[in-house]
Amino acid sequence: MIQEATTKQSLSQSVIPAVPGEYYAYSARFTAEQPLYVFMKCKANKVRLVADAKSLGREANLLFLLESSTQAQVCSVREACTCGLLGDSVSKELFGETWIGHTVITAENFYEVRSQKDVTTLVKICRSACSKRETSISLSNGTVIAMMTDGGKYGMFLVKELTPSSILIDACHILL
Repeated sequence: MIQEATTKQSLSQSVIPAVPGEYYAYSARFTAEQPLYVFMKCKANKVRLVADAKSLGREANLLFLLESSTQAQVCSVREACTCGLLGDSVSKELFGETWIGHTVITAENFYEVRSQKDVTTLVKICRSACSKRETSISLSNGTVIAMMTDGGKYGMFLVKELTPSSILIDACHILL
């Protein structure tokens, strides 16, 4: 099931975990108010408040940090918790591991993998890019990032638009 740019109003704020083997493709806009990224089912809002982290637990995966109109950063939720970005009342043990890495693919390659639902290539790219087990990466327009979790989620996102107030991504992921 593919979901293209869907408005936040039509997406559920509930915790709706990804279904094993189901491929998801979507767009999402992250802001300073809603920087938390969750790899859940398409009907679930992927963009969440930091305050939601505790209730999301292992479903919370990444945190976007806006730095300027041309630069931003993304980090794993566990790393964000360790750095104190999620507040004092949240323990990193609530979250699974999420690793990220720069890919060597172009935006065109990303859209091809995404539109063809090429799971084999997606997983191969993720394993290669995430082999260093990075937990934080600087972003800029056009960056393609791979992501992988200890729970079996594999995905990629393309930074489509970076402004002083938001990060728009196109993404795809699957839970194996």
